[in-house]
Amino acid sequence: MSRVLNWSEDELSTYYFDREIDLSWLNKSSRHQFRWKSLKGPWVTSDRRISSSKKLIQLFSNSIPTDVYVSTSSWLNPINLPRIKDTKKPSPILLDHLVVFDIDIRPFCLIRLEEARKATLNLRNWLIENTDIKIRHITFSGSKGFHIIAEDPNRVPFSEPDPVLREEKVKSQRKQLLNQVIEAGHPVDKVVTADTRRVIRLPGTIHGKTGWICTILSEGWIELPVYEWINKIPKHESAIKIPKRPPIKIPKFSLPKMNLRFTPKKIASSPQHTSLELSSHVSGTKDRSAFVSWLPRKWGDIRSSIEKSQELFSQLNLGPIAYFHDHERVLVIIPRAIPRDFLLSKLSQKDFKNFVYETRHMGHSWTRISGRLVEENWEGEIEPVTVLGYEFSDECLHPWSAPHLEICSRLGLPIREHQGEVSGSDKVPIRVAIRR
Repeated sequence: MSRVLNWSEDELSTYYFDREIDLSWLNKSSRHQFRWKSLKGPWVTSDRRISSSKKLIQLFSNSIPTDVYVSTSSWLNPINLPRIKDTKKPSPILLDHLVVFDIDIRPFCLIRLEEARKATLNLRNWLIENTDIKIRHITFSGSKGFHIIAEDPNRVPFSEPDPVLREEKVKSQRKQLLNQVIEAGHPVDKVVTADTRRVIRLPGTIHGKTGWICTILSEGWIELPVYEWINKIPKHESAIKIPKRPPIKIPKFSLPKMNLRFTPKKIASSPQHTSLELSSHVSGTKDRSAFVSWLPRKWGDIRSSIEKSQELFSQLNLGPIAYFHDHERVLVIIPRAIPRDFLLSKLSQKDFKNFVYETRHMGHSWTRISGRLVEENWEGEIEPVTVLGYEFSDECLHPWSAPHLEICSRLGLPIREHQGEVSGSDKVPIRVAIRR
């Protein structure tokens, strides 16, 4: 995300006290629980029934919210709900439970949001074709994705008179549906749907990290590219601008320290270093190779190197591409099982001298994928950057490389989707190497 919002009480209160929040999509809002994260930090749970926008906003005057949520369940009494494991209080009576699917694709940018839109559209269509649930609407969360809000006409679990068993039966029903959705390959949150105590972001409220408003999409918007309607989504005047592409900076990732023993004399007398190295060979195939290499130093800094890499590999329809760095150079892993001769014919020997030379003469190339262990200290540890080029997945004619998909995951950048043929074994061709 391009910047962090530092809200003031005036900015937030002005937004809420000047408008109404539409609660009409809830059958009876007074039976739902409302929660919000206050500007001062603590979470607040409403101690009153909320029957209108006016009553909700009145409560905000005591604790201005940065983010507002509502329960997916409706209860006979939503106030002071006991915890599930609390056996000292009477069990709450569950009256209804919305079917909610949450799809988020990080980070917050137009490219990822478009991917999330397509995934949401695919899920909506799948639900219509394969289930009896009735979709109420689709909501833009205000950040990385969408919520599908629906209801299940099957009310059998709610006929259970025991409130504890009733909630368990509803959860079981939702879990069964969730498993079907996951097995069909839809990238949904694995927790939200089956949790009867879950809260979701309330439409009409500010997303505290972006300043964009959680919004119920108009009919048909989910079928249109994001760029055609995103500017119609309301936002606070302090909202951040949605980046077009994923930012390069992501949380730090470090490989765990390794228990490698070397005599102090050798370390002291020789400028040796130890590291993990990955082979480009796709284990279990005869002549297939993934692309694993450090980008040339002459390509510039991290951002410049990645931009040049994307330009090169997009022309070859190779992707997606996992990028890592050691604060100086960029490491590239393309987890595709590419015919060795084809790959060599497309690469510049000048730019990828080591990869081309070793692959041509030895059939594969070894590339460092960890920091360097010098004496007892790690230097130049590898950190993940991002995965780019998902848009080339469908155009790439080469199967996936099973071992290189696995190593991307181990290094902190799992490839999100890999439909299609997968070649090779799961055995990762990796070694510990000592170099000068």
